[in-house]
This record gives sequence, structure tokens and C-alpha cells, in this order.
Amino acid sequence: MKYRGLLGVLISVVACGSKESGPGGSGATGGSNTTVGTGGNTSTGTGGSGTNTSGSGNATATGGSGNATATGGSGNATATGGSTATGGSSTNPQGGSGTGGTGPTTSTGASVLERNGGPTREGTWVQPTLTKDAAAKMALDSTFKATFKGSMYASPLYSENGGPGGKGIFIAVSADNEVAALDETTGATVWTKNLGASPGAKGQGCGFGSDPVGILSTPVIDAKSGTVYVAAAIGTAAVERHEIHALSLQDGTPRSGWPVNVSALKAGSLSFNTKFQNQRSALSLVNGVVYVAYGGFVGDCDDYHGWVVAVNAADPTKTGAWATAGKGEAIWAAGGFASDGTNIFPVTGNNTAKASSRTASDSEAILKMSGLAQFTKSDANQFYPSAWSSMDSADADLGGSNSVLFKLPGSTPEQLLAAIAKDGKLYLVNPANLGGSNGQLATIEAASVASPAGNGVKTAPTAYTTAKGTYLAFSVESGAECPNMSMTGRVMMGVKLTGGAKPTGEVAWCATGPNPSTAPISTTTDGKANALVWYVDAGKLRAVDGDTGENVLTGAGTCSGVNRWTSPIAVKGRIIAGGNGTLCSWKTP
Repeated sequence: MKYRGLLGVLISVVACGSKESGPGGSGATGGSNTTVGTGGNTSTGTGGSGTNTSGSGNATATGGSGNATATGGSGNATATGGSTATGGSSTNPQGGSGTGGTGPTTSTGASVLERNGGPTREGTWVQPTLTKDAAAKMALDSTFKATFKGSMYASPLYSENGGPGGKGIFIAVSADNEVAALDETTGATVWTKNLGASPGAKGQGCGFGSDPVGILSTPVIDAKSGTVYVAAAIGTAAVERHEIHALSLQDGTPRSGWPVNVSALKAGSLSFNTKFQNQRSALSLVNGVVYVAYGGFVGDCDDYHGWVVAVNAADPTKTGAWATAGKGEAIWAAGGFASDGTNIFPVTGNNTAKASSRTASDSEAILKMSGLAQFTKSDANQFYPSAWSSMDSADADLGGSNSVLFKLPGSTPEQLLAAIAKDGKLYLVNPANLGGSNGQLATIEAASVASPAGNGVKTAPTAYTTAKGTYLAFSVESGAECPNMSMTGRVMMGVKLTGGAKPTGEVAWCATGPNPSTAPISTTTDGKANALVWYVDAGKLRAVDGDTGENVLTGAGTCSGVNRWTSPIAVKGRIIAGGNGTLCSWKTP
């Protein structure tokens, strides 16, 4: 294993997938920003004996018999930016626009309102019943029969009481432009909604396989208004327009003023290149603003850019759009991007035109923006590795994996932002000041991938803390720097981080099995104990010890057609994964 601590190096976010870039603007300031109107406001509620509804979702903080105040919305709501709000038998819905802290994001029974459980994208859940002993007995639930139409490249979501009559429902979406609400207990269909004809990737002249490309990304739910936001590509042979939809959780009916036609938007003077833009990155809801990012198709067809589109959830006539300065530079990581409750941190991929200067490029960068896609190009608002140009040439995208926001005890600052490039380098940066080309607080070599175009790291990490330390776990395609170097090929990896003025890190464990697997998630029983890393490998559920990587569950059931860009979720002691045309549920007997 190799460690390189580089103060003053840029943190780069892995560009996931096979060679995709996003649309970009033009000009010396790295793209233009069109802002119409203003975004929503953050509302803060107070919770007396446990329930605190605030922001844009039913964020519940529990404070026992005290007045716990949670700031933030439907996301990682913790007591005023702290670790996890405690007391009573709490429910803490995750996802959405929360400004809460970065502790474990879910308690027993909590809703899962966005990809990886919440705005920080940590992908960690508190599940009191999922001890290691219980995990070893998990089995596929044959009584849960949840089906829908089409292939699923998104992760499922869960609303604990947002369905009709307060019913708990799972939300599943497919490349056929189907949105389905499924009963949490039986899997029975509660409602379905088709958003329009689903185009095929072949209409662009490049892309993956023959599947339609209607809905590829994970939606986001606003629990307060009972709305699910979904991005869809519409068309027959090729993409004719991109739309953002808002549907009622009760019955799937469209909200007034929606959908928003993204194809009609501009970022400065740059028009949206509808046919060649692709939408794979999970949606976010922050401070009342819905964010949707765009890249291109596998194979980098035509002239596309990395885009961030922002829509005021309360008034969809108020929109904003930003695009990268250079060609390509996709924002396409399936995990979306992290948020601190005010800002979002998208990560870009490689420039496809070999830009010679940063003036004409926003490639290989972590960006910091807010409001209706407001971005000011400065060192404080961007991080990019000093080797960005050679990364462009090697297709070593920083944006192949999403950014993750987490707390590292003993570090200065304590809250850090992590991103992993496709070449296996993991960067830690300060989210308050990204630092430009010298912004990294640490660089950790998790994998050595000389030609990362079709290999390397393309995933959605999970961050969790045990009694022994803080970890990032993620899948690696090749070149993993494992403690046991006899382990080759695809692995699941845990990197242990140590705080301090200069954070350090090393690969703590590798586990075999990704074939390829989904991205991982993690659970603990109380925020630290019984740490488990979960993933679905060749349709079978696996769990490994979060400190050692030792197998706890070596494979349970078989869920058909679970795709690699997805991740499972943890709900009420169950692990739920989305496959093609089906959701699967594992639980203890």
C-alpha cells in the first residue's frame, strides 16, 4: 500500500464510467451562469419531544424530552450540524436539503430520500438490529414481490409514510421512463407513471448497450411536500429533449408547472446540446433547489459539456444553469455530489479537446456552487490536481466517482471532502476552501492504474466510523493497493483515515467478490458498533466487517439484473437493492 501526503495539491474527483464528459460553457471564467429569480429558503423547525419538521422534508431530530433543534431539510438532519441527533426512538429521514451535520444518516425506520441516504453522500445507516450475527443469517425475502417495467440503473428510494393513506413506499425508476411506487411490505404496485417515450443510446452513435436511456439517475424526494423529482430523456430513436419532472408521492400525478424542459435552457451563450447530453448523476434537493447534472454518452460523441441545472422547487419558472468552459468535462458520477446544506460539490471529468490552460477548462475538478447554479471561478471554489492535463489525456477522470462529505476526528478542519480519481488517487480537501491546484490536504494512493480508461475506480464510496477509526470504502476495478497483494482484479476496499493537521490514510483491507458489484453502503448498530459494509455481487448480497474486510455474509439469494452503478439501501433492518424490473429485499429469518 502506498500513501502520499501532499499539502497543496488539488483534490480530484474520480470520473466514473467509461469516458464520459459533460457540457460546458465558454469564456475565461470557466463557463457562464444564467440565473432567473432566486432559490428557496431554508426553514428551521424546533422539535419538542422528538419531532422536528424543517426545510424541504420531514427531517426528524429526536432530543428525548428536550427541545432538539435541527437545521436542514429532508436530509442528513442532525442536531444543528452535529453528529447524530439522539434520544427516544427517532426517525431521521435522509436526503434532500438538510444543513445538518455529517454523522450517520439513518435511524431505524427512516426514509431514504436521495442517493446514498443523504446530502453528504456518506451512504451509512444506523440499523440497531443489523448486528454481525444477524447479518450472517440474512436471506432473500421470497414473499416480497416488487416488479416494474424496464432496466434500473438508479438506486431505490423509500418514503416511510409518504404514500397514500400514510403507506410506506419504495420508489423505483427505469430506463423505460417508468416511475413506480411499491408497497414497503409486499412489493405490490401502489402506482406507476410513464414520463414519455424512452430513446435509445444508438440514436447518438455511441453509448452503452441497446437499453433505452430514459431515466438513468436516482431521483430525490421532498418529504415535506410529498414530491419525487425525476430527470428523464424523452424521444424515440434518439434523445429529443431532457425534462425534470415533479410527481406526487400519493398517486404519481404531475405537480403544477412541471416538467421543466432542460433542452430550452442556456448557460450564458451556450445552448444545451440535447441529443448528445446524457443524465446519469443522482439528483439533489438543497435549500429548496433541485439540482440535476449532465454529461455525455460512453464514447464521448459530439460536442457536449458538463452542466448543472437548478430549479426552484416551489416555483419551477425560476431556473439557473451552469456549464463547463471546455468540451467534455462531464458531471456524470452515478452517486451525484455531496452538499453541506448550502453548497453543492459536483466533480468534473476529462476535457475531450485537450485544453491547454485552466482558462478554457473546468476539467478534473471539484467545484463549489450554490443557489441557482451560482459558481464563481476562484481557488476557494475549485480544486483540481496539478496533473490535470495529463489526467485529461489518460481519461483518468476525477469525476467518475462522486464527492463525499464526512467528519474526521482530530483533523483540522474536522469536516473534509473526499474524491477518488479513476487512476486510484484519493484526495482529501477542505470544503470551506477548496484551494485551487494546491488544495489537497492529503493524497492517498488506493490503486495504481496506468491506463484507467476502462479500469480503475468508478464508484460511489461510503464513509463510516467505528471504535477503531474512520473509513472510506469503495469498489476498485483494477490495480488495488491491497495489504494482501496476492489479491488482484476487482476488489472492495476500505481505506482507514487518521486525523491531524495533515490527515493521513492507508488501505486497511480488501475483500474479494466484486464481479462487478454495486457500490457499497455501510451500517452500524449505534453509530460505531457492528460496522458492516454491504454490496450486491453478481446478484448476491454480501457483507464484510468494516474494520477488517472479513466476510460476514458470503452471499444470499440471487437478485436478477442488479447493475454496477447502483447501490443498495438499508430500511428497518432490511437491505433493499434494485434490479432490472424488480426490487429485492433481504432480511433476517
